[in-house]
Amino acid sequence: MTTNGDLRPLDPPQRVSGMRVPEGWTLPGKPDGLSAAAADAWRQSGFLLGEELRSLEAGFELQARFAASGYTPRARTMGMAALASLWSRALLSASDAASLVRRGAYQSAAPLIRQAIEHVAAQAALHEEPDAFTQWAVAAYERNEEARAEEVGLGHFFGGEAIARDEALRPIYRAAGDLGRPNFGPTALFSAADAGRQRYPLVFADEAFHLGWAQLLLGWLVRIDASQLHLALHARGHFPAAQELRDEAVAHVRASEALLAGGDRCRLEEHTDAEGRRRHLIDSFRRRPGDAPKRILL
Repeated sequence: MTTNGDLRPLDPPQRVSGMRVPEGWTLPGKPDGLSAAAADAWRQSGFLLGEELRSLEAGFELQARFAASGYTPRARTMGMAALASLWSRALLSASDAASLVRRGAYQSAAPLIRQAIEHVAAQAALHEEPDAFTQWAVAAYERNEEARAEEVGLGHFFGGEAIARDEALRPIYRAAGDLGRPNFGPTALFSAADAGRQRYPLVFADEAFHLGWAQLLLGWLVRIDASQLHLALHARGHFPAAQELRDEAVAHVRASEALLAGGDRCRLEEHTDAEGRRRHLIDSFRRRPGDAPKRILL
């Protein structure tokens, strides 16, 4: 802890001198120049996964409106700024991931999903360790004469314990990490989705629509959105949103939970095998709605 002479924690020298927040939020539109496969994935995602996409867009808009309440005079502190800065990164990561999923870039979305979870979890951890940000802020933006540079500093911070105790986000975080790395199983699922014991039909740089991947990844993003709003609702001192907005957020979180619980959607659960290893079990994995669903163990 950084303190002054009488052992009271130092306040950051910075003051929140402005806060620009979008008035709303819309998911990115269809990019120009998509390949035929990616354009088809965009079309099919909008048709088959419209409910998930609408949920995400509504949730992201609620997040932006909720975050704006942090700039009210009584909440305009560096503690609020620390949370809002991490929140901003979580929102952008999730929104970008949703756009990638819609265009069939499933493997590219996985690292962004993991990144979004890290920034949501960091907010939860910061509630318990507010001095971590203060320690960074007190030393930041000094002049480093040796390097002839502004000394911003890394300010290393990671909410590992917050992830570990979150039963909803922990399995997503583990799975998104394994999907994003060059592990052979996920690589085969992304590059040869129809492979089996006898054949390995490789599709180089595959961007074709896959219902299982799209449902799974968009479902993860819906879960992250709900977790972020849950955090905001419990940070009233930093984000004193009006009761009407709070009620909207609560209703949205409940609707998100109902969406994720319904039907035969593709989902992932943790599976402990006979040797005690924690593994990923993907249920209802299929490329097209009419295909027979498969269970995939990674």
